[in-house]
Amino acid sequence: SSLLLIGMVGVMVAMIPWIAIPVIPLGIIFFVLRRYFLKTSQDVKRLESTTRSPVLSHLASSLRGLWTIRVYKAEQRFQEMFDAYQDLHSEAWFLFLTTTRWFAVRLDATCAIFVTVVAFGSLFLANTLNAGQFGLVLSNALTLMGMFQWSIRQSIEVENMMISVERVIEYTDLKKEAPWEYENRPLPSWPHEGNIFFDINFRYSLDGPLVLKDLRAFIDSREK
Repeated sequence: SSLLLIGMVGVMVAMIPWIAIPVIPLGIIFFVLRRYFLKTSQDVKRLESTTRSPVLSHLASSLRGLWTIRVYKAEQRFQEMFDAYQDLHSEAWFLFLTTTRWFAVRLDATCAIFVTVVAFGSLFLANTLNAGQFGLVLSNALTLMGMFQWSIRQSIEVENMMISVERVIEYTDLKKEAPWEYENRPLPSWPHEGNIFFDINFRYSLDGPLVLKDLRAFIDSREK
């Protein structure tokens, strides 16, 4: 597609060298629009993916526990939970569609302005162009705009789809949980006596304040 775009631009410039003047700003405008839109699009795509996961997870768990839900007559509660998850995901999906439509309108407006400039610019060169050359330039301009939009949209689509890969990589970097069994296990005869000695500090989170400070307790053997 890149070679095709270059070839079309070369044909148009060969026919009307002045076309090179609006083509350069056109490429700059497309690049700026793509970069501006991509910043928002990726964040919205992350939000949409994050809100879609609870919908699928809730649906799968509901299907697996369908008999239990019916026994406890919790159909209404699970349906309300599903509706809440679905509404949240629909909001994110609608936001993604509106941002995509915003970008498409800007691309269409830019392409329409470019074709208009090429058409009216060719009128000033009517003495040097015949009808065939004029038609070829307009045809290439319309095709070029379609190829430009397709290339920009596909590149953005690739960037947005890479959000899924990004989420998978994040799951691979999660902190591992403690093993089920420690390597240094006590002897089979342990404990010899049922003595218990507490000396603990407790907090609800790693960065939270202590809720139990220097709690000490000693329970001797054969004591409750």
